[in-house]
Amino acid sequence: MRRMKKIVSLVMVGIMAFSLAACSSKKDDQGTGNVKEVPVSEIQTAVKDAYGEAYIPNMDYDAQTLESIFGVKEDWYEEFVAQGPMISAQVDTFVAIKAKEANVQEVVDALNSYRDYLVNDSMQYPMNQIKVQASRVEQVGNYVFFILLGEIPMEVEEQGEDAILATAKEQAQIAVDAINKVLTK
Repeated sequence: MRRMKKIVSLVMVGIMAFSLAACSSKKDDQGTGNVKEVPVSEIQTAVKDAYGEAYIPNMDYDAQTLESIFGVKEDWYEEFVAQGPMISAQVDTFVAIKAKEANVQEVVDALNSYRDYLVNDSMQYPMNQIKVQASRVEQVGNYVFFILLGEIPMEVEEQGEDAILATAKEQAQIAVDAINKVLTK
């Protein structure tokens, strides 16, 4: 019995060590080693191209708006592009920020706070509530992104909330893939 407990304990320790290693084995996109230096406008163009006519954001945000809406201070970044919808019935938003190295975490935290506000506290049109849940904050090196993009076809809306959320997540992934294609070496 004692031998069995030892074996089980060793197996459990091995599983825990393996799971910790698996969780921490992330590609080096949090550092700058495998990240190209490109203008954020180039990234935005790639994202727009990936969505084609389904790219809805059409109103540019300036630095003051970036701080008042998203909480990102001007001295935290080198450059940015940010676009949102011109009409409030839409929620599609894209923000790309090249953060100063010392301020990457502040930018990530600010965009996550904005996302949390959207998901938990903001008033949304019913058609946008689930799509907002699929929004993402992504970081690749010093570049930080807020992604709330993509279209939900009517036939998906008719399938219910789970189908809408799954499709919205797939749509957000289009931007992530476009970003990674531009930035990773």
